[in-house]
Amino acid sequence: MTLIGIDLGTTNSAMAYLKNGKPEIIINDRGERTTPSFFQVDRENKIQIGAVAKNAYTSYPWETVLEVKRLMGTEQKVDVSGNQYRPEEISSYYLRYLKDSAEKFLGKPVTEAVITVPAYFSDAQRKATKIAGEIAGLKVERIVNEPTAAAIAFGFENMDKDQHILVYDLGGGTFDVSVVELFSGVVEVKASAGNNHLGGMDFDNAIVDWFVKKYKTEQGIDLFGFGTEQELLQRKARLKVEAENVKKALSTQSSARLNLPFFAIYHNSPISIDEEITRTQFEKLINSLAESTLEQIDKVLKDAKLTTHDITEILLVGGSIRIPLIQRLVEMKFGKTPRKDINPDEAVALGAAVQAGIKSGEIDSSKGLMVLDVCPYTLGVDVVKNVGGRMVSGFFDPIIPRNSTIPVTESNTYVTIADNQDEMYLGVYQGDDEDQYVRSELRIGENDIIISGIPRRQAGQEKIEVKFTYDINGLLEVEATILSTGKKQTEVIDVQKGVMSKPEISLAKEKLQREWNQSEFYHEVKNVINRAEKIIDEVSPNEQAKIHDMLSNLKNALSQNNANLVKKYEEELTDLLIELV
Repeated sequence: MTLIGIDLGTTNSAMAYLKNGKPEIIINDRGERTTPSFFQVDRENKIQIGAVAKNAYTSYPWETVLEVKRLMGTEQKVDVSGNQYRPEEISSYYLRYLKDSAEKFLGKPVTEAVITVPAYFSDAQRKATKIAGEIAGLKVERIVNEPTAAAIAFGFENMDKDQHILVYDLGGGTFDVSVVELFSGVVEVKASAGNNHLGGMDFDNAIVDWFVKKYKTEQGIDLFGFGTEQELLQRKARLKVEAENVKKALSTQSSARLNLPFFAIYHNSPISIDEEITRTQFEKLINSLAESTLEQIDKVLKDAKLTTHDITEILLVGGSIRIPLIQRLVEMKFGKTPRKDINPDEAVALGAAVQAGIKSGEIDSSKGLMVLDVCPYTLGVDVVKNVGGRMVSGFFDPIIPRNSTIPVTESNTYVTIADNQDEMYLGVYQGDDEDQYVRSELRIGENDIIISGIPRRQAGQEKIEVKFTYDINGLLEVEATILSTGKKQTEVIDVQKGVMSKPEISLAKEKLQREWNQSEFYHEVKNVINRAEKIIDEVSPNEQAKIHDMLSNLKNALSQNNANLVKKYEEELTDLLIELV
């Protein structure tokens, strides 16, 4: 069994393993240390993942998906060339590509992975990530928070130091901040906070919005107000990619240019773009977003009961920390320079590999590193309260407070609210300690847990103890006990809105295998298909008919993913082409 660590990112992903007891990045099959999180079905119906898909994005935006991580844990589907995919499915293709690349790099099967997620990912988003791994053929028993993984990578090299570190993780689509204490080989997360809708893609969009507004003001033309749906999609893709290039350039330059020749045709005249933007202008565009991260820092320090002066080291993680404004704000906040020797693109994957080593036993936690993480959200139930003589439902009653060290078990006791009540309905939710009401989007479990068999007595005389157990992978177990009878009811919540069901997972596995194999088969035979299609117009009608029949047979075999027939028809077509040449 080979177990690797994977940083499944919004814009880029990375993977690592333990080599001679130390974490090392795994190079993908294109020789890259990170893999762009792009999915594409090209015009030849071949699945493309990573740099190939990213490079073709502006030409084929309809066939390309990116930034799907923000959709994890939702029921929203993604359209690719007219085909519908769940976010878990798209992520599973990324993971399958990473798995295959790792197997080629290591020379042996990879069966299991530790996958990282943003610290502020909800229960549904964590389950969706595990499901994506399962669809890809990976056993995923361990989910690790991204800033925790970065802290593990740092702590692995600094086990002899006692200190408080702050991990500031600003990636392509999410932001997390964690306070971590290192002592005697222990990595203990004290508190986490974050924003799952803040990252580099928002900075790109700020540039796009600025330019579109500027162009409309100066030229009177809304660049996205005319053209076909396909033209608009391609236009948005080109401007988005150019905005990302400009953002990156402004990290090292004081100004950059948006340069997009022949961007559109308006009233039969071509529009080309060549516009300068300075770093100062860019910083004004993103300043409020950047400063909002400082609010999360304040929150996490408060939860950890620490001040900025208590922080020994600051780790900046994620590609977006290269923006000078971000570095400047963090440095001003703490009055000290963050560590510069941490690779922001690789730290999370390296930490995941260390965690994988701990799980596999390759790293003996009793003799070395031990990791203690926290529950990022408060977990509780919805309760009914007496408000002005009326019973009002929908109030949030916390059971496990956020930032509790995991695994953790806590309980509360509730009473019946009606005479002769023989059932109690429990709705389980995530939230924050200060939430007064439950939030429907953070409901855990598709349906209420029904506690039945309560003795019929007057209201308030029957008590039910509700116990929550939250494990290291974010799996919640609920146990309810009717105290008067001792009757217990236990449920592990694994089905909920926004998470694929077991039948859906099985179908997704079959779909991935079918499309992946079809893609691989096509890759193996595309050269002979291309040769046949080129020569068909140069031969006699009789020979054209033979080529056409063989091409049809081969393409039908590809659509059926029948390896034996693909090989048979490829050989027959190859022999015919040799005869004709």
